[in-house]
Amino acid sequence: MPDERLERRGGAASGGEFRRARRRRGGMGTVWLAEQSQPVQRKVALKIIKLGMDTREVVARFEAECQALAMMDHPGIAKVFDAGATDSGRPFFVMELVEGQPLTRYCD
Repeated sequence: MPDERLERRGGAASGGEFRRARRRRGGMGTVWLAEQSQPVQRKVALKIIKLGMDTREVVARFEAECQALAMMDHPGIAKVFDAGATDSGRPFFVMELVEGQPLTRYCD
């Protein structure tokens, strides 16, 4: 994945903007710790749908998650900065990096 090009939904290429290091895996995707270099420099979380999870239903859920997060404005919820697809068509979104423990640590 580190060499896969990313594209914004609007079509502008954003390949090369993110340096990535694996972070966490979830049900639908992998969240990467990334360094964004364009248009601003900052550390971000980059969530990319897993290989093989590209069914219409899963992609729709992934996109709904992105849209729901983008509409929320709360200090306890990461802000969505960008979204798009990799050059192989895997959806991704870029969000605020929030350091801390995984939520699952507090689950029974």
